[in-house]
Amino acid sequence: MTQYPSITASEIVERERRFASLGEFAAGVANDLRALLVPIDQHAVALHAVVSGNGAAEVQLQKILHSIELARGLLHQVLIFSHGAHAERRPLSLGKLVREALPLMRAAVAHSALLRLAVDTHAPLVQADPVAMQRVLLNLVLNASRALRQPHGVIEIGVAGMKAADGHGPPFVRLTVADNGIGMDGATVGEWRRRFSEPSDAPQGAGLGLRIVHQTVCNHGGRLQLDSEPGSGTTIRIDLPAMAEQPAVQG
Repeated sequence: MTQYPSITASEIVERERRFASLGEFAAGVANDLRALLVPIDQHAVALHAVVSGNGAAEVQLQKILHSIELARGLLHQVLIFSHGAHAERRPLSLGKLVREALPLMRAAVAHSALLRLAVDTHAPLVQADPVAMQRVLLNLVLNASRALRQPHGVIEIGVAGMKAADGHGPPFVRLTVADNGIGMDGATVGEWRRRFSEPSDAPQGAGLGLRIVHQTVCNHGGRLQLDSEPGSGTTIRIDLPAMAEQPAVQG
């Protein structure tokens, strides 16, 4: 069996530094691109008025305008992710959150990486800050993407409702992000777990790694589990308590 190098403890610190810089860079690029979209949008709207009635041209312009809206929404997600804005906690479907974040996740990982979703649409709702949960998801996907072996990298993202192992505890919802990347050895996994318990004075920027993810999960009353082996990839499971009373409308 081919042996792949594992991530060392010293590389963890360097990754956090690089991820923080990446968040700042992404925010700057997103702001510049959003500014460039303004004149493009204005010219497209003006041209649409000129060609009104020309079926073929009008269809093409509608596609341009639709693409502009998609790009604007994607950039908005990047800015939220980078700046770490927070919203009120509310009933949240993690499955819906994963599906809505899919375009941003695809843009963040290598083109050769395969994203697989296994989302239970009937999973219970959780009481959570949707922006914070999106940042958790994207952090995990970014981490996974950097550990992939090309050209057969796979990231699997799952959402499922779960019952307590003893059958008596409260139900919860599990968000899983698993990759088939280089993985980590036991010492490095232990270093990650040790850092989970350390207080963090790092800024709340994008891509700060598992410590910020762990803190966010704990603040939501959940827990994080990490399993990894060299050459076999890494699996992270996040368990959040399901709401005792499930609203009729999911959101």
